[in-house]
Amino acid sequence: MNFADIVKSIANQNNKVSIHFGEVTAKTNGNTRISVKISGSSTAITGVRYLHSYAPQVSDIVVMIVNNGDIVVLGDLA
Repeated sequence: MNFADIVKSIANQNNKVSIHFGEVTAKTNGNTRISVKISGSSTAITGVRYLHSYAPQVSDIVVMIVNNGDIVVLGDLA
């Protein structure tokens, strides 16, 4: 499946994909997951996955993609 097919699949399923900013509040599960507080929220979400190329640190301001409740952190802002 190529990128265009994935986009079509998402569109056909009426998936809600959005981009959000947040702050890393903790590293969890042996440093394979993190906790993130999405901008505007006072509660952190635990067990969030992140791209392999990103090395999370507590207090990082991050960009994340949310797809029907699945959250993946793409990286931090410089």
